[in-house]
This record gives sequence, structure tokens and C-alpha cells, in this order.
Amino acid sequence: MYYLESMYVDEAKVKPEDMVQYALRGIIEKLDPHTVLMPKKAFEQLTIDTQGKFGGVGIIVSQENNKLVVVSPIEDTPAFTAGVKSGDEIIAIDGKVLAKMKNSDAVDFMRGEPGSVLKLTVKREGTPDPIDFELTREIIKVKSVRGDTLASGIQYARISSFQENTGEELSEFLKTRKADLRGLVLDLRDNPGGLLDQAVRVCDLFIESGVIVSTVGRDRSRIEREFATKRGTYTGFPIVLLVNGGSASASEIVAGALQDHERALVMGTTTFGKGSVQTLVSLPDGSGLKLTVARYYTPKDRSIQAKGIAPDIVIPFKPKASAGAAAAVTPKVAAVKTTKRQEGDEDEPRKESDLEGHITSEDLSDLAKDTNILSAIKKWPEPLRDDNQLVTAYTYLMSWSRFQQQRPSNTDKLAPKVIPESKPPQPEGT
Repeated sequence: MYYLESMYVDEAKVKPEDMVQYALRGIIEKLDPHTVLMPKKAFEQLTIDTQGKFGGVGIIVSQENNKLVVVSPIEDTPAFTAGVKSGDEIIAIDGKVLAKMKNSDAVDFMRGEPGSVLKLTVKREGTPDPIDFELTREIIKVKSVRGDTLASGIQYARISSFQENTGEELSEFLKTRKADLRGLVLDLRDNPGGLLDQAVRVCDLFIESGVIVSTVGRDRSRIEREFATKRGTYTGFPIVLLVNGGSASASEIVAGALQDHERALVMGTTTFGKGSVQTLVSLPDGSGLKLTVARYYTPKDRSIQAKGIAPDIVIPFKPKASAGAAAAVTPKVAAVKTTKRQEGDEDEPRKESDLEGHITSEDLSDLAKDTNILSAIKKWPEPLRDDNQLVTAYTYLMSWSRFQQQRPSNTDKLAPKVIPESKPPQPEGT
């Protein structure tokens, strides 16, 4: 460093403060993808992110093999609305090829003043040509928990990220539906993670006792464990937890804990596989260091680093088929007049109910009406009813409820009564 400062031909390029930063970046980039040195502006923005609001376009990215890949777009943001998807590789920003730009600089470059326009070029698997997006930056306020009632006491709650109030938001959601809570679909798909303590708080809402997560740092003899508490726990109903490749970090803590405690059925596809914990260190010049300090383990001491959480039930996401594609496989009903079908039904096969003049059905009891799952699904908002993974989760919960209804309320009645031989049988009630 002495020789560079004193002898290099271009003095402006060898300022001591700049060289220290360059040297640190060079060292850090060789460690792991999640340990990064952030400029002052980026560090300030990161600390704002955990509060649930930030300026930008709403993309969570990860560095993979020197590529900048979208882990997930954040819901209700410019990137999400425009159609940026998990797995997209960012190859250019405002026309500048990313191969010529450091990933840390690229992330900083994507941030800007609200109202300014960002042009993003991505490469998507299965799409031959690059895709261009024009995104208008804005102050993004993210509500981390959103939910709805599906039908028959089955609730749906989606956590988009784990921020400061996530545990409290989910608790409030459950409180308002406690009286009619027969099952829950907890959706963590495309949730990139966030605050560890909020992941623990969410787990604690459903687990009465035992380990939630263990963390092991540099000293492997020191294991820190987070435990569940019984107070404020919601039990007595089944949970289906939806995950996919965009579910990372804190999402995987929740999935692993509920799976190991057998509190939820995990459904979807294998998660991202980020099994490490980072901490933020503020440096004197205002910049920051995001530093990997520990690995985390599920209650059964499983490490999911670079492996992910494998679902109990594998259900790949199936995009809704276009009308044109569906028409090719829809059987034709020749020489039969049909009634006008509802908009959005073009991809459904024709049925008896579509025939003009069909006779109406009459149920013999209310039971038949109550068990019509498809009718309930058709009443959901459109983004929900077109989600095959959510539909599958709902049908699993409805099936579970029906099996429970068939079981005696007192399981002891299932076992034969044993009467001691030395005493005569006693009448019941004495």
C-alpha cells in the first residue's frame, strides 16, 4: 500500500480511504455471498428495510456464481406489479451491462429518488430473449401479513417478509378469527426472510414448548437456543405451510420448526437453503458490514444450508393455462347447444351444466351443499382461486376436518374397557 500511495502514476486513484475500501471488498467477496461491505447509503437503506418501508423498486436479490439473481419481488411494489419473478437473472441496469459492474454497486445503483425510472433487463429461464422492465421507484411500505377467510373456518395468511411487527401482525390476524378457526394456510412462498426474532415469534404462536431454532457461531461449543412458550399459543387446528424456492432464511426457520414439531404439513417445493445468520456492524465512516456470524439449525438439529427444507407434500406451482392452450385440449360437444359460459371459464372442460336446457339438481340434504369444495373456491378472489398450491392446501385442510368429525370426541371410547376379575362389574355413574 505504501508503494501505491507514493509511486503510482495517477495519484487520484490511490487515495488511502478508497484503497482500504477496495481491499476490504476484495477480502469479503471471497467469504460467502451474504457477507458484504455496504456503502453508507446502502447501509442506511438496509436498516430502513427492516422497519417495513424503503425507497426503491421492491426486489430482493442474491449473488450466485457472480450473477445477481432475484430471490423474490416484494408484493405490491413496482417490480412485483411489472412481473419480475423469482429466479430472474439481472443482466443490465439502465442499459449498463452487469458483467462490468460489481454486484454491490449494482444493488446500490437500483436505489434512487422516488419518481425516478429504473430500466431493468433480466434473463429468464425458458425465455430465449432478455426481458426489459421500466420501473418507477417509490417509497415502498410493506405490510408483512395479509390474510383472508377461504371458507368453512379455513383461514389464509401470507407473510411477505419478516420485519419489526410481523409477529404482532399475525397474532392480531389470528385473534380476529379465533372464534371460527378450523384450519390455517400459512403462505411463505417467495418470502426472502428478515428478522430472526420475528421468525421465532411466529413459531411461538403455534408451538407450545420445545426448541424453535438453534444457532451455532464460531465457537461450536456454544449453542444458543430459542424456546417456545405456551402462553398465547394457537392450537387445536391443522396448518398447511406453503413454501417454494423463493422461501429463504427466516422463512426456512419457520418451516423447519413447524415441520420438526409436526405442527404443520409443509407443502410446495424445496426452499432456497439459506441456513446462516447475519449481523449488521456500523463502521465509523457511516458504511456498514453485513457479516455472517452463525449457522442455524431446526429443532431436530438439521442444517438446511445449501439444501433447503424439503416439503412433506411436493406440489409444483402450475400457472393458469391460457385460453388458446386450453382450447386445444378441451373436448368438443358436437351438435349440442351450450349456455353462455362465465368469463374466465374458457380453460375449463365443458360439463353437463353448460348444456342448454339441462335439468337442475336437487340435493337430498344440506350435507351435499356443505361439502361442495369447488363452489367455495370459485368465491375466492381471482388471484387466490387460480393458485393450484393454495387450492391443494385448502382441500387437504377440508379433508382433515371431515376425518376429525368422524372421530369420537373421547378417544378413550376406542379402547376396550378392562374390568378387574376380583371385583364385580360396577354400573356406570357409581
